[in-house]
Amino acid sequence: MLIDVIDLKILEELKQDSRVSFNEISQKVGKTEATVRRRVKKLIDEGIIKRFTIEYSIDSKPKTRATVKIEPDFKEIKRILNSLAQIQEITDIWRLSGECGLLLKVEIDSIELFNPLIEEKISTVNGIRIVETCFITDIIK
Repeated sequence: MLIDVIDLKILEELKQDSRVSFNEISQKVGKTEATVRRRVKKLIDEGIIKRFTIEYSIDSKPKTRATVKIEPDFKEIKRILNSLAQIQEITDIWRLSGECGLLLKVEIDSIELFNPLIEEKISTVNGIRIVETCFITDIIK
């Protein structure tokens, strides 16, 4: 599909705000609402517009992140993984090779919530031993 100047203007308007009405776009690009609606449908059908999405911010305060290294009882690994997966603050669980065990990434609202997370949730899972915890101080990539 060839994209012309009007299509590019429509795409730019949608890029700025994917909820903008066809009527508003039509006023900005100098075409009728029906023309804009038809062109957007064609851009979707042709795969030029892949999806409409949003940016959001629920909480402006940054989360406190940490990793927790665990040695699991491998005879109970399925039950342990299932129990850990149910803990909301655990965002990632990695099973490591060899004798390395499991590495968890946790996200909490404040550092004060870390010990209760460890004491009241993670350490109550039978068959694990917490080896090491590290706070993430900077995300490079």
